[in-house]
Amino acid sequence: MGRTQTGATVVPVMKRRGSKSGQAVIEYAFLLVLMAGIMIAVLVLAGNQLSGTFNDISYEFNHLTDANTLAPDGTTILGPGAAPGAGSCPPGQSPVLRGHKWKCV
Repeated sequence: MGRTQTGATVVPVMKRRGSKSGQAVIEYAFLLVLMAGIMIAVLVLAGNQLSGTFNDISYEFNHLTDANTLAPDGTTILGPGAAPGAGSCPPGQSPVLRGHKWKCV
């Protein structure tokens, strides 16, 4: 055991406690890296769905006052009350109006 300047004995337990001061920082850094990795994985796995949903929502906001709708092919504009033709969707799917866009469901 060592002695301080006043002659008091330094307890080894006190020395060990001081060496763990950076442990909490390391644990928080590990948790931060782990959470960032999980968030990146979620964005990679669900990125296309999120992108499609974002595009649909932004399209709706940009065309709030339009009377026309967009056909499932994404380029043909249909007038009010008009429905897309029978061949506009793949076999087994039918067109459904969602907002200002027709979707094949």
